[in-house]
Amino acid sequence: MVFPNFVDKARREEVIALATKFMYPSGLAYRPGETVDANQQVRTSKGTFLNGDSSPALKWLENKIAAATFLPSGNGEFWNILNYKYTQHYDSHMDSFDPKEYGAQYSQRIATVIVVLSDDGLTGGETVFKREGKGNENKPISNWTDCDADGGLKYKPRAGDAVLFWSALPDGNLDPHALHGSCPVVTGNKWVAVKWLRNKGEYNH
Repeated sequence: MVFPNFVDKARREEVIALATKFMYPSGLAYRPGETVDANQQVRTSKGTFLNGDSSPALKWLENKIAAATFLPSGNGEFWNILNYKYTQHYDSHMDSFDPKEYGAQYSQRIATVIVVLSDDGLTGGETVFKREGKGNENKPISNWTDCDADGGLKYKPRAGDAVLFWSALPDGNLDPHALHGSCPVVTGNKWVAVKWLRNKGEYNH
């Protein structure tokens, strides 16, 4: 679901200005037993984590997301502010943590909101959902990086938009359609603020 003009330019600029002070290479969530790879090419953006209380704009956004999703702001993780430049991308992945791979979860990610802060001169950088569509939940993926492989649905970032998708079904089972990735940036600069929402507040980070 796309919410056009979800946030105004002044608040977007406020978040970018704050995040710029704290950026570092983005990391991954590793499965138990996996080794951290400092040279991984799965996720190549830069980013930072910010508490909603660190900025009036972020607090305002948290309240608006709570109103749009009907999930309390306390169910949200810290903001992940991300910047993608030339060739930077995030291979297709799930935001949720499958207990079969990650072990039992006290609290599960059930929804994601991506707020587009800037699309300055941007080509590429779409968000792709390779398994979107009826009957595609188990579709084989031939290329996790290339957004033109395997078909699916692509959303072109537009500054001010918010994109909401659900990682879990009403019965609590994870939804394979939530597989998504950030396509490589061809030109320009992409800034987004990501909010992961859990089924329980006060979860263990």
